[in-house]
Amino acid sequence: MLSRFALAALVLSSFVACGVSEDEFSTEYVGYSCDLTFECSDEAVLPYLPYSDAEDCKAQLSESDETEEAEDDCDYDKGLAAECLDAMAAMTCDDWNAGNFPPSCTKVCGDSSAS
Repeated sequence: MLSRFALAALVLSSFVACGVSEDEFSTEYVGYSCDLTFECSDEAVLPYLPYSDAEDCKAQLSESDETEEAEDDCDYDKGLAAECLDAMAAMTCDDWNAGNFPPSCTKVCGDSSAS
């Protein structure tokens, strides 16, 4: 049986050729972040998180993402978004806990060094 992340990597690899929409990216990114938070955090830390579980995390972050969307001025890059999601799907708990986030994820809304 494929792990959830392995299956997601297979599905998302099809996005690389054409990229993903901003809505798809936001949903998938929040999903990976919440899943990794709950899968990789020490059990003793979980009661102190502002979410009861990964699904609650996704629901709350999706709501806050919708309110920020109107304020966001993003030079969105579909290709980098797809790379970011592929890399998020491949992240291990060691990567997550060490803060080794995919570089492509920080550039999805344009290169911040260009401004």
